[in-house]
Amino acid sequence: MHDEMINPKSFSPEILEKSEMLREMIPLVPDVLNSPFFFARFLQANDGDIEKTREKILQLLEHRRLLKYDVASDLEIFTKVAIGKDCFERFNISLIDYDITSKNLHIFVQKMEGTDLKEIMKVMPLSYVVHSYYMLQENFSRAMAHTERIRGKPSSVVCILDLKGLNLTDFLNPISGPAQLARLVVKVWADYFSEHLCKLLIINSPGIFSVMWQITKRLMDTNTQEKLAFLGSVEELKKYLEVDAIPEEYGGTYRDDSGYADPPEGCCRPPLVIEKTDHKPVEHIWIENGILKAPKSKTYTAKSHQSVEVVCKSSTTGKLVWSYTSSGDVDFEIVKRDSGKELAVWPKITITSLKLPEFGSVPVTPGEYVLRFVNPSHTWFPVKINCSADIINVNN
Repeated sequence: MHDEMINPKSFSPEILEKSEMLREMIPLVPDVLNSPFFFARFLQANDGDIEKTREKILQLLEHRRLLKYDVASDLEIFTKVAIGKDCFERFNISLIDYDITSKNLHIFVQKMEGTDLKEIMKVMPLSYVVHSYYMLQENFSRAMAHTERIRGKPSSVVCILDLKGLNLTDFLNPISGPAQLARLVVKVWADYFSEHLCKLLIINSPGIFSVMWQITKRLMDTNTQEKLAFLGSVEELKKYLEVDAIPEEYGGTYRDDSGYADPPEGCCRPPLVIEKTDHKPVEHIWIENGILKAPKSKTYTAKSHQSVEVVCKSSTTGKLVWSYTSSGDVDFEIVKRDSGKELAVWPKITITSLKLPEFGSVPVTPGEYVLRFVNPSHTWFPVKINCSADIINVNN
């Protein structure tokens, strides 16, 4: 039985040597993330490419700073941080308890029961889920760093994914909201966090899901295939994890008595039920900011790898508010432009609009701000973007 127990991967001497080089190049990694293996994890994900790894780490550090979850506690990320709170309360997920490990591995639990992905896409922009996935990985990173500093050995995360209650038909249409959500979240995982998760243990999967897996796994690389395991019963969790790290609900002894989980033996907090009042009009972001009528929008077309810039200028302190739709994937970011230099104001992610427009707001000081859309596609199909943006004087 113990031969199948999951253990964190070790790092080669070459990766560890390159890690020290990166540590000199990026000396200010925050204490909550820093560990003997912080850089090694990212290098492993990027095949040892130092420059590519450096770029990814800097992008990640910028994301956490711009969305301000860098200064939040783990619990605050899930319950108070803007965007994160709105998203996480819609999903049936656990926290990570630093004190609960199996072979130096931390355990994260996600249940699909009660999670209505179609309804979620009707009450929040898709970008909320994508940005929140970065925040979830922050929680993973902090837990791993904590354990690695204490024990001096690599750590990682195992996710128990309970598919009970999953509506499989939501994913059969590749252009459906749930399918697009899954695709873009997997992209973020592949781009930044592929070495944070060492195993995904899937339980209570519908029979047809297992059949589909036999087909789709042939399209995946070997490394990704090895991270997934379909279990015939919850009892099989004991083949992979120590009993102390398995929730009581699944036959172990792990329970969350912090007040977050309901019930404690399941370790997860059930999602909030989506009510009629949660559905927002398309003008929501403008009404929320005291503008009863949204500014006139403009439509743009971006061909493959072309960029579109929407410029807003202000001579006073204010709030930049935006709303847009896109007919396909766009890389979206906001920068402040000054004397030919650009300062990031809103982090860049790849996103597409679904049931709701993408929208948001951010405080600004006097200057010129650029909302930039780039079509990342290699195909000849153009993307249409319809955008409204304005800077509101907060003193009005």
